[in-house]
Amino acid sequence: MKTTVLAICCGLVLAASAQAGPWCQAARDVVEPRVPDQFCRVTLNQQELGGEIDRRVRNLVDQNYMAVDLDGKWLNHFRNRTDRGDRQYVYYGIGKVLDAGSLLAAYTGDPKVAARTQYILDELVRSRDADGYLGFWNVEPENRQDHINWILHEQEYINLALVRNYRCTGNPQSLAHAKIMGNYILKTFPTPRNPCYDAGQICTAGLPEGMLELYRVTGDRRYLDFAADVPHGNNRGEIQLASLRTWEQDFSRRPCHVYVMLARCYAQTELYRLTGEQNLLDMSQFMRNELLKKGEGGMLVTGSCSEGEHFTYNQNGRGAIGESCVTAYVLRWIDSLLRLEGDLRYGDLLERTIYNALFAANSPDGRWIRYFTPFSGDRQYDTRDYFCCCGNYRRAMAELPQKVYYRTPENGIALNLFTNAKKAFDVKGQTVTLVQETAYPNDGDVKLTFFSEKPVAMAFRFRTPRWCERITLRVNNEAPVIVDPLEQKLGCYVLDRTWKDGDVVRLAMPMAWWLLRGRAVQDGRVAFLRGPIVYCIGKDQNAGLLAKCPEPRNLVIDPPSLGEPIRDDSIRPNGLKAAARAWLNPDGSGEKVDVTLTEFIDPSGQEVYFRVPNLADTSPARLMDDEIVSWPNEFVNAHVLKALYGPKATGNLRAMFEIRGDVVADLAADYVNPDGKAGVKAEFRDATGGRWSFSNCKNRGLLSTAEAGDVKPLNSQFKAFGSPLGYAYGLENQRDELGFVSNYAPSNRQEEAWRNHYTEQMFDQVLSVAERNEFLYTHPISDTESYNVFRWTPSADVPKKEVTLSGTIFSNLGNGVELRVIRWSDGARHEVLGTFNTKDLTVGKCGTAEFVLRLPASEVGKHIDFVLHNAGSHSCDATALKIRAYIHVERSAAQTDVTETVQAKFHNRLVTPLGPYAELFSAAAPGGEKTLKVKLNYWREGVVKYLELPQDAALDLR
Repeated sequence: MKTTVLAICCGLVLAASAQAGPWCQAARDVVEPRVPDQFCRVTLNQQELGGEIDRRVRNLVDQNYMAVDLDGKWLNHFRNRTDRGDRQYVYYGIGKVLDAGSLLAAYTGDPKVAARTQYILDELVRSRDADGYLGFWNVEPENRQDHINWILHEQEYINLALVRNYRCTGNPQSLAHAKIMGNYILKTFPTPRNPCYDAGQICTAGLPEGMLELYRVTGDRRYLDFAADVPHGNNRGEIQLASLRTWEQDFSRRPCHVYVMLARCYAQTELYRLTGEQNLLDMSQFMRNELLKKGEGGMLVTGSCSEGEHFTYNQNGRGAIGESCVTAYVLRWIDSLLRLEGDLRYGDLLERTIYNALFAANSPDGRWIRYFTPFSGDRQYDTRDYFCCCGNYRRAMAELPQKVYYRTPENGIALNLFTNAKKAFDVKGQTVTLVQETAYPNDGDVKLTFFSEKPVAMAFRFRTPRWCERITLRVNNEAPVIVDPLEQKLGCYVLDRTWKDGDVVRLAMPMAWWLLRGRAVQDGRVAFLRGPIVYCIGKDQNAGLLAKCPEPRNLVIDPPSLGEPIRDDSIRPNGLKAAARAWLNPDGSGEKVDVTLTEFIDPSGQEVYFRVPNLADTSPARLMDDEIVSWPNEFVNAHVLKALYGPKATGNLRAMFEIRGDVVADLAADYVNPDGKAGVKAEFRDATGGRWSFSNCKNRGLLSTAEAGDVKPLNSQFKAFGSPLGYAYGLENQRDELGFVSNYAPSNRQEEAWRNHYTEQMFDQVLSVAERNEFLYTHPISDTESYNVFRWTPSADVPKKEVTLSGTIFSNLGNGVELRVIRWSDGARHEVLGTFNTKDLTVGKCGTAEFVLRLPASEVGKHIDFVLHNAGSHSCDATALKIRAYIHVERSAAQTDVTETVQAKFHNRLVTPLGPYAELFSAAAPGGEKTLKVKLNYWREGVVKYLELPQDAALDLR
């Protein structure tokens, strides 16, 4: 045993000190990246790193990693597999524990930490089947146990962890085990060639990341191709099902699980390094925009984001806020962008996140970890030790020693995080030792001393945090230089000089109080910060105050009363707290009370946003917009609904997108409410003598060829959801009362369920009062083999004319609904005229779709069926449906429908160059001066806008 542990430790020390090969190529990589980083990682060990960061890492090692019950919480489940039964969503996260353990062993150089990590690896391998299967369920046919739960989620992080262990130790056995795990995933994962399971139901957060790592250390292109091209992602609850090369989505509808989205963004940046495909950065740029765009981004004051694990712009701080998995991947992804771009402004976010969201997610003694870390209300620890957030938290902490320094291509050094450290660098063949001394984050004074046997020319740059109003820089006894952080383009100041032994650089970054202006639901309030640290009101030091004011966000704090922080060791050694005074009444009147502000890591913290008497004058503290949420906006929250190319509009632009003609059938206008009568069939005449009928049908909704037993006509004798019996058309034997059809207000006695589900919470949000009677309302039943069919049988004269069909659909934000328009030539022959789905576009709280279909005279057919079906595997999606048929439609000057072409070019950018229209739209539209007309849905505002662009103009939405 002693020999084994000694060998492990020697490998760890060697790995920690190993230099990369070609510029910024990680140790043990056999594949050279095509796109080199602007900054290269520098990893510190425990002898090189000090300060609060080192203390927190060591706390986690001693009190958590070395204390958790590895066998009871993790390994026994793999050793003693059980049948799955009907259990789902079971996850332990042993791969994340192993991944963190390899890094922590390398960081500490501690034989006990190394042996514990090796124990995890050895025991996992012992539980592995001959075909490579690792998991806690017994094997099922077609390896369904991997995919119906989260066992693949275990495997993908085990794969990643085994590669990490190989990188840290150099042990070839770890690499061999990683290849076995990777090969098993390649063999069993559902792909178009191996459709063994629905890939859209599987959590794959770490899947491409691990495969890319395996490719980098083996050169085996199977792993690269899998990561780049195989569609993956749980599109039921997490992310769009797509490959790294094809992924594109916005936040107009769920799922938008932030952890999984950031993990995929991170994997795309890694693939970009390997291939140089520029489009792989598109989603990172979009995510950065939506998180950090000036005045609007979703990033929270604490440096994390997410509400209920999903993206939000609203800045709510209460409840399931700031998932630790999200915090971990904010750090990983932002660090990746920092290295790619060489932009130390990203370091401001890293710092905010580390000292607030990250450190607050761990108990002061290091033992317990949080799933969520809200900044309003109580916080809870996740005492399970296992599951995703605890595992990702350990990984994030173990990676912090990689984020202090970076190297630049010209042999320079970049300082990102201010903390005590001593690191020796190889600069042009000479050893330069840099010693950093500071009390950061308690104050902003930093002393940097350079040691070198001979003078050496080098560019040294340090981050210039934007929370600081000005920085005083002094080199040796030279005249001081005043640095304005806002003027530093890449967030750093460069000292390019010849360094001599004993040179000293001193940085003075005054940490005065500053107030961060609240946004969205925090509008009118401010947060109190010193440097990167957010301060809060906690229970432990404000018991009397909270008895008087149980909702501390209503306090009105007096800025001039803010005292200088004093030492407080109750939460951390050398921690800080500060005294202030506040009024209890929200209007700043009445009793004034004492308040104690503590650092956000205070486990009893209750609130960070408060009122002040006058936002126009917060002196002596500066009032600032969040310096992190300050990136210029590059994207627009809009969808292209329709695009037309042709002669310039001569009148109302909106009218060009509307249909004007004689209505011969109108689904909502022709509908007749049974008005309390039972036994009324859902059949109605249209305006010209044609007929509507409503049915529920199997046979894929093909009504004319369905067996009699597969068709159920709707009738008012059956109860409909939310409506009194006899006031809507229901479906026989439907306990959930779905499958119905009703108008907007089925009766003045409508049930509360209708009012809540269909009006106040859903369709009232997107339909004006005037529009509501233009729609019917329906709901697919839970049997996904059944379809709602709205059949229109036109009168004898209508098919002799050209008919234009138009429709609009809204559904709730579930799977979306699919509407097929089917023309029946006779009782046996049919043709699908179009398929439309509400899962792709969003208006307000609803998915939406529109269609226009033109049918030449004599081609209308015997019946037109509008077949509605749930677009996913879930049971329901409420739908509002508007369908009309027109004849004698007025034609505007000839326009070519170029919607699909414009949608393909538009990727949510504020400005989209389109190039020459004649080339883009192939055949030139007839007429003289031609323009592009675009109908846009601004989904965050819930408004539709119309735009006309001159020939060859960019789609400019600024």
